[in-house]
Amino acid sequence: MGRGKSIKLIRKNQIIGFCSVISLATACAGGAAAQSGADSAADSARAKGVGQDETMIVTARRRAESIETTPVAVSAFNDKRVEELQADLLSGIQYATPNLYLDQGDASNAVIYIRGIGQNDSLAFADPGVGVYVDDVFIARSQAAFLELFDVDRVEVLRGPQGTLYGRNTIGGAVKFVSKQPPDDFHAYLEGGVGNFNSRELKGSVGGPISPGVLRGKIAFSAQRRDGFSRNAYDGQDDGDFRSFAGRGALRYTPTDRLEFRLSIDGRVDRPHTSRSPVLETSITGAPDPTDPTLLVTFPASADPYKVNVNANGLSDISAYGVALTSRYKASDSLTIESISSYRKFKFDLNLDTDGSPLPILDILLRQDEFQASQELRALYDGGGPLTFTGGLYYFHDDDDTFSGFDDGAATIFGFPVIAFGFPSSSLADTRQITNSYAAFADAALKLTDRIEASAGLRYTYEKRSSARSFENFFDPAISVIKNTPPFLQGAGVPGAPISGAADFDALTPKFSLSYRPTDSAFLYATVSRGFKSGGFDGRATTQFGFQPFKPEFVWSYEGGLKTTWFDGALIANAAYFYNDYTDLQVTSFGADPDSGAFVSLFTNAARARTQGVELEVYANPTDRLSITGTVGFLDAKYKKFETLIGGVVTDVSSRAMVNSPKWNASLGATYEQPIATGFVATLHVDGAYRGTAATEITASPVLTQRRYALLNAFVGLKTADERWEFRAGVKNATDRAVRVQGFNLSEFPGVQLGFYAAPRTYDFKLIYQY
Repeated sequence: MGRGKSIKLIRKNQIIGFCSVISLATACAGGAAAQSGADSAADSARAKGVGQDETMIVTARRRAESIETTPVAVSAFNDKRVEELQADLLSGIQYATPNLYLDQGDASNAVIYIRGIGQNDSLAFADPGVGVYVDDVFIARSQAAFLELFDVDRVEVLRGPQGTLYGRNTIGGAVKFVSKQPPDDFHAYLEGGVGNFNSRELKGSVGGPISPGVLRGKIAFSAQRRDGFSRNAYDGQDDGDFRSFAGRGALRYTPTDRLEFRLSIDGRVDRPHTSRSPVLETSITGAPDPTDPTLLVTFPASADPYKVNVNANGLSDISAYGVALTSRYKASDSLTIESISSYRKFKFDLNLDTDGSPLPILDILLRQDEFQASQELRALYDGGGPLTFTGGLYYFHDDDDTFSGFDDGAATIFGFPVIAFGFPSSSLADTRQITNSYAAFADAALKLTDRIEASAGLRYTYEKRSSARSFENFFDPAISVIKNTPPFLQGAGVPGAPISGAADFDALTPKFSLSYRPTDSAFLYATVSRGFKSGGFDGRATTQFGFQPFKPEFVWSYEGGLKTTWFDGALIANAAYFYNDYTDLQVTSFGADPDSGAFVSLFTNAARARTQGVELEVYANPTDRLSITGTVGFLDAKYKKFETLIGGVVTDVSSRAMVNSPKWNASLGATYEQPIATGFVATLHVDGAYRGTAATEITASPVLTQRRYALLNAFVGLKTADERWEFRAGVKNATDRAVRVQGFNLSEFPGVQLGFYAAPRTYDFKLIYQY
C-alpha cells in the first residue's frame, strides 16, 4: 500500500467518531478485514486504501456499511495507529479515546471505565462494567483481559452500554481486540527492542497460504521482560517486574465460496519475580511481636512514589490459553449463518502486600483457577432492500475456584495486637462460583427513505449463579499462609461455618435508534438503549447473612451525535452527547466493624448515578505527509444516591466524586514523514494527553485523589522506502510524571492508605523488519 493511501487509511480509521457499536462482529478498523458477514467488502477497502474519494466499509452492525453512516460512538485503532501510540499493552490506547480510563490494577487486572462506569475490584465475583473481547470471545477474568498488543488488526472501544448484541457486563461499553486474519500471501514480521529498566522485547509473526485459495495459516508471538519500576526497601530488590510470553496461531479454511472455518488458539504465560506493590501514602503501625502488646512499630509514608517497603510480593503468575472455532455458511445471497465456539482456561497465583509495610498486617494470598466456555449462533439477513436483520442465541458458562487467605498477625486494633482480642492471625478460604448465562437477541434496521433509517433491537438474558465458601482460621502467629500455606481443612486450624447461595437473574435490554443524512457529508443520529450487569454473591463475605445476593445493575442510556466530513475527506469531526441513568450501582467498600474493630468488606447495590457528557474526535490530514489527531471529553458524573456504613452508621455519601471520572480529558497527536535520501523516509511522532482531577477509589479520599496532569510521548524513526526495515527511538511519559492509577483507603483497618503508580519515564530503541 502506498504511503499516501496508508495515511488516509489511518485518518479514516482513527477518527471514527461514534459508529454503531451494537454488534459482536464489529469491524471498525481502518483497512481491516471484516470478520462477520462482509469480509470481501472490508478486504477490498483495505486493499485499495481509503483515500479522500473512497468510503470506509465496516461491519459495526454485522453488515457492510460506511463507517460515516453508522450510529453510536466507537473509537478504533488499526495496527499503524497502535504503533504510533507505542502501545505494547491495552492501556496504551486510553489517552487517545475520550472518556476512557484503562490501566492495570492492584492484582494485574484490567481496570476499565468508560464514561464513568466500570469496576476496579479484581476478584471473580465482581463482574466488569466494560467487557473485553478477543476475536468476538468475551474474556471473563479481568487479569486475562489486560492484553498485550501484538498481531493487531484493530482495537475498538465501544462507548456506552452494549446491551442488545453484546449483552452481559457491557453496561459501560466494550473493548474489542481483533487479531490479523491468516494472509492470502506470504508475510513475515520481526521486531526487537531494548530500553531502560533493562527492558527487552521480541515480537514476530509469519503467515501465508498452505493450500492456495483453500487453507491459510499464521503464527505470532510476543516476548517481553523488564525490571520493576519501584525499589523495595525491605530487600533492596526492584518491585513489579514484567516477564511475559504470549502467542497466537490461526488456520482459515475455505473449502467453497459459501463455507468458511477459522480455528484460532492463543496463550499467555507471565512469570515475574515479584508482584506489583503499593506505596504507603500514610503511615501505618504494626506489632512485630504479637505476644508483646507494648512493642509497636510505625512505618512512615513514602516520600518517593517508586519506593515501597513490603514483605509479601513474591508471586504474580498468570497462565492463560484459549481456543475458538468460527464458522460461517452463506446459505443464500441474502442469508448468512455464523457460529462462534470457544473454550478458555485461566490460572492466577498472587501474593499482594495490602498494608504496604514489611510486617504481616494484611498480606494477601490468591490462587485462582477458572475455565469458561461459550457458544453463539447468529443469522444475518441482507437482501439488498430496505430491511436488514441480525439475530441469534448465546450461551456462556464460567466455573471459577478461588483459594485465598491473609496474614494479619501484626495488625493492631485500638493499639493492641489482633490476637489479644481473639481474632485469627491468619485465615484461608475457598470460593467456588459457577455461572450459566443464556440469551436470545435480534436487531433490525429499516430504511424509511434514502436518508432516514430506523433500527430496533432486543435481547433477553437469563442467568443462573451459585457460589459457596468454606473457611479455616489460624490463631498461631507462627503460621503464615504466605510463606508456607498449610493444607486446607486438614486440622491445622479451626474450620469456619461454610456458606452458600444460588440465585437467578434476567433482563430485557432493548435499543432504538434513528439516523438522518441531511447531506452526503453529514450524519445525525439518536439512540436509546438499556444495559445490564448481572447480580451475584459477595466473594469476601464470611457469614450467611452477608452472602445474600446483590442485585443486577441497570442503565438507560440516551445519546445523540453528529458526524461530519470536510474538504473532500481531509478533515473529519465527530461529536456526541450522552446521558446515562444508572440504578442499583454495584460498589465495594472497606472498613472496620464498629464493635470489634476488625476488617470488613461490603459489596452492595448502594448507589444510583447519573453521567452525562460531550465527546469530540477530530482527524486532519493537511498533506499526505502530515496527520493530526485530537480528542476532547467532558464528563459530568454524579451519584444520585449512595449510602454506606461509616463507623457502623448508615451515611449518605452521594457527594463523593465517582471513581475514574475526571471532568475533562483531551489528547493531541501528530505524525510527520519526510523523505531524506534516496530510499529512506524519516518519521516524527508526538502525542500528548491531559486528564483532570479524579478519584482513584470509592471513598474519594483526598490523599489518594490524582490531581490533574499532562503526559508527553514521542518517537523518531527511519525506514526504507519499501517499508521493510525501520529503526525507531521512542520515549513515553517524557516529563517523568508520577501518576497514581489506583488507591486503597484502608484507614479504618488496618489504618493506612495506599497508592499504585503508572510507569515513570521509559525509553526504548526498536528494529523492525517485515516481508
